[in-house]
Amino acid sequence: MQTLQLNDIRIVLGQPQQVTAGTAFCWFPYLSKFSGGNLLLTHSLQADADVGLRAMAVMVSRDHGQTWDLSYDVSHGPAVRISLPDNTIAGPTFSPIPDPPGQWRNFRVHYVRYEAGGAGYKLEPWAARILDLPRDVAPWKGPSRYWQAEIALVGDAVKVDGRYVTTCPLRFQGDPLYSCVALASDDNGYTWRYLSTMVTAEAISDAREGFDEPCMLQLSNGDLMCVSRVGSGRDQALARVYSSDGGKSWSPPDRLPAFSVMPAIRRLHNGVIALSTGRPGIYLWLSTDPRGTSWQMVDIVAHHNQWAPNATHKINPELSPDPQKRHAADQTTAYTALVEIEPNQLLLVYDRIPFGWNGVPAGSDERSRIYLLPIHVERT
Repeated sequence: MQTLQLNDIRIVLGQPQQVTAGTAFCWFPYLSKFSGGNLLLTHSLQADADVGLRAMAVMVSRDHGQTWDLSYDVSHGPAVRISLPDNTIAGPTFSPIPDPPGQWRNFRVHYVRYEAGGAGYKLEPWAARILDLPRDVAPWKGPSRYWQAEIALVGDAVKVDGRYVTTCPLRFQGDPLYSCVALASDDNGYTWRYLSTMVTAEAISDAREGFDEPCMLQLSNGDLMCVSRVGSGRDQALARVYSSDGGKSWSPPDRLPAFSVMPAIRRLHNGVIALSTGRPGIYLWLSTDPRGTSWQMVDIVAHHNQWAPNATHKINPELSPDPQKRHAADQTTAYTALVEIEPNQLLLVYDRIPFGWNGVPAGSDERSRIYLLPIHVERT
């Protein structure tokens, strides 16, 4: 364990726990919690490329992540995860297709349910819809079985006034960068209707990618706060917008000190807002003010490397600014997720990838690994 005292927060970092390891690809983890208390951990089993097929490992824990006693592989999982009262996690999958074909404002996508606390899995083909987008979405740049349009369902589902609101990054035809829209559902994520445009490509024109990997939470006063990746690297600080009317309108974007990919955000029982992200490295950012105005940072890779029993567990914290060299040397995707398992007790999931984006060769003694880190956060 390691105890850190920040300005007004005391943090206890536990020992990282290896959940699983594998050759080839064992990376891009995600963690969520069933209403009954079980934890659901998923990670990708395939290259970060459009390969036409999808492969993902599913693991379930019934004891707050101490053990993982149920594991199976699936082809699709929900990209927007709704934790329903019946001990089900459900939602639409990642990449919608135009429906009907030939137009670019209405889409259809699979709907997936993890039932009975993870003991059951159900795929409902093309059962979820996205309706009434305000502009045409750009077609995907090349022929693909999996990708047909530059639109994705990514982010959290927040319940506001009896319906779920989520985020949908997309590139409109004619725009150089991604915008992001808010969608609303009254039927547990089967039908998503356009609610508002959160961030336009013009509003984030200094970014390399646009507002394309958002996460969202409800603040203590009921407002929504959405934080997103806009590129990759230390110079690509996360962007943020607020809504005070349930997602119908949004503030102009501002920037956070945190960087750079797939942020995950949670508001703890004691009011602290926790944000995890990275690349290079992995960092936990904490804020004690209600709107996440100021932040304090914890270096997760530094803590991990203090614990690492040998070189096969250590993560390289700093990488080349050149994207090609960086991807060859990366030792973590920096894709993380956070779950509050008990009041003010977090679990953070992350990966180690010893061969970067190339995966682990079959004959190697090395392994890609998924870790869980327990984190206790106190306000002082």
